Amino acid sequence: MSFSQRCKKELLKKEPHDLEGELISLVHFIGSVRISSSGFNVIFKTDSNQEARYIYKLIADLYGYSPTFEIQDNSDKKSKRDYVVIVEDTAVSDDLMNLKNDGFIEKSENIDDVKLDQIKGFLKIAFIFRGSVNDPQRGYNLEIVGKNIEEAKLIEESMDAFNLNAKLSKRLDNYIIYLKDSDKISDFLAVIGAMQSLFELENVRAMKSIRNDVNRINNFDNANIDRTIKAAMAQVDAINKTMANNRFDEFDALSQKLAELRLENPYLSLEDLGEMLNPPLSKAKVNYRLQKFIKLAKDL
Repeated sequence: MSFSQRCKKELLKKEPHDLEGELISLVHFIGSVRISSSGFNVIFKTDSNQEARYIYKLIADLYGYSPTFEIQDNSDKKSKRDYVVIVEDTAVSDDLMNLKNDGFIEKSENIDDVKLDQIKGFLKIAFIFRGSVNDPQRGYNLEIVGKNIEEAKLIEESMDAFNLNAKLSKRLDNYIIYLKDSDKISDFLAVIGAMQSLFELENVRAMKSIRNDVNRINNFDNANIDRTIKAAMAQVDAINKTMANNRFDEFDALSQKLAELRLENPYLSLEDLGEMLNPPLSKAKVNYRLQKFIKLAKDL
């Protein structure tokens, strides 16, 4: 199961942010109307049993009414079946349509005037039925599909009510509202109530941060090692050059001893090299004396 699927599964186990708000959103995103002799019925169709049962429960909780639940074969879908919730009570169907028509989705009210719980419910339903989020191990991207520019703008404004700074782009016939910043994706998951998924994402972020820190330290250490070896080879070459040109005896006894130690220990650090002398010599003083060999060698 993908991270996105786990996130949606988690949300479908949660209590609604706002019963009416989520039902209005469901009618908007996946609801349809069937005309009957006694009026009309609102129908919700999905290929997920868990989604259908969530819708069923919302209707039952709000109206104290049990809608019809059907399972229909559908060879065109990967799941091979559809789960259908049918509101056959015309009074309940009528009320659902009135809620939708009077709600902020259809009226495009100023988002600042809408209850935050309704906006949370709208974003939750939009994500479940139109959204996806990448596995954080592979990168950070969360997006929701808008079928038209008005719907896309509403989703974008709803996200921005929580300072998520959502972006909007067109992809073929659809509009994509997306987040790519990991902090904003974490904030979005918190808004819609997917706390377990949020913690999973944060754990991945923490591990990535630790790995990056370790890599930086290793790169720094490797660079230091490379610089140490390069400097040591330059010292060895300079000492050998002074010997080949009979200029080695121009150095004092301590410098000569240090040079001999360098030739015997070409990969040893300056600090360790100084520790081999008696009395020990500091790193700065070791470097100072070896630099004299390099300076002389440049003139030869």
